[in-house]
Amino acid sequence: MATASLAPTTRADWQCVIDNQLIPALGDTPLWQLTARDCDALYTALKAAGLGPSRVRCAHVVLHRAVAQAVRWGWLARNPVSDATRPDVPRSTIRPPDASDVRALIAHAAAHDPTMACWLWVATATGARRGEICGLRWADIDFEQRSVRIERSVSATRAGVFVKPTKTGGVRRVSITAQAVEALHRHLERASQKARRIDKGMDPEGFVFTSDPGANRPWRPDLVTRRWERLRTETGLQRVRLHDLRHFVATELLTEGIDVRTVANRLGHARTSTTMDIYWAFVPARDRDAADHLEAILGPDLSAPTR
Repeated sequence: MATASLAPTTRADWQCVIDNQLIPALGDTPLWQLTARDCDALYTALKAAGLGPSRVRCAHVVLHRAVAQAVRWGWLARNPVSDATRPDVPRSTIRPPDASDVRALIAHAAAHDPTMACWLWVATATGARRGEICGLRWADIDFEQRSVRIERSVSATRAGVFVKPTKTGGVRRVSITAQAVEALHRHLERASQKARRIDKGMDPEGFVFTSDPGANRPWRPDLVTRRWERLRTETGLQRVRLHDLRHFVATELLTEGIDVRTVANRLGHARTSTTMDIYWAFVPARDRDAADHLEAILGPDLSAPTR
């Protein structure tokens, strides 16, 4: 852990796995005695104890990474965890919400929680991750071009709130809808009024979504989730998760025929293959269109007999 370069939330998660699963099970095992069978036995025991598949996979990843460091230091000739059976994580079924459900949630937020309504308009306009929207600053908003620049993300652990680069480390610019622009305009006016009440001008580097009148501290991502859960309960749409908004954006765009590269950029995927792996079932088949296009550019069959 001392040598690993990890995001704050990942570091906290891995430390939890080390303290609660790896050290109790393997902490007394000399490193040179560790075998792939020991690892498989651990994964079986974790599953039997009720840990979910993703948690068991995380234990494998952390253990493999730790022992790989031992190999680099020359303590072992090879990594026995590489021979262990990698725990499977079943792919969850994507169930994007209907547009009517999304509209109902935003409408309810607009009436009872206008700032959250603005957050939702941005989320449904960009498909960005929860922490990325929390990390937006006013300087990232281009009202004239109707776009936002996404270059950072917010994460929170027990140690505090952290502003970090995006998941892929990249910066992307995403066009947004007229509804999102209008919601941001209204939100900016509310934020300006709060700033004036404390005799402070609007700082372009201030965070867009914040509970701080000075806009120096962003919303915590878990705060967004709690507000979302309240909206779900009040509208009777408990089945819709916050992350489903990303699925909604991706599937709506792909089924409309928007190219995968554009959708991947909006979602912040480093590779279009990631987008395809997740959403391939929602990409409409256009096999007949492909044949018709080839037919049109090649022209008539010149080998056919004339009549």
